[in-house]
Amino acid sequence: MEIKMALSLPRDAASVPVCRQVLDSCLEILGVIPGTRADIILALSEACANVIQHAGTDDEYEVRASARDGRCIIEVVNTGNGAKVKAPGGGLAPLTAEHGRGLKIIDAVAENLSLTGNGREGTTVHFEKPLDWLPGAAGEILFREAAAQAADPAPAGADHD
Repeated sequence: MEIKMALSLPRDAASVPVCRQVLDSCLEILGVIPGTRADIILALSEACANVIQHAGTDDEYEVRASARDGRCIIEVVNTGNGAKVKAPGGGLAPLTAEHGRGLKIIDAVAENLSLTGNGREGTTVHFEKPLDWLPGAAGEILFREAAAQAADPAPAGADHD
């Protein structure tokens, strides 16, 4: 089972808090613990900020989020003409740096950070975060039931010999 969400947004700073709130609300409804949600939203904010800063002026960007296999998978896709984005290298940016810390922040709070594309034809920032659930969380129940059904695909009420 997979739960998906996709947003197509204008390249405008006002779109970032909207995107954060939509995803955070979805994760909250599923029952993801606040700390995990905060890490996901922080990483999302940084990925969106990169798009706002580096994409062309008329471009839109897309945020794709999915929950599957106990993980939240996020892709922030800039399909326009932007400056080439580089994966975080060694060392931290100075605390007083105005730029260059976003990908390192994502890498610190999430897993499997990757960048694809060449910058001229768009860039995709991909990251993942394991989902931790509140007790009795709807999301955990949905995924557990889907896993049980996948293991035993017999319809409900069917006899098992």
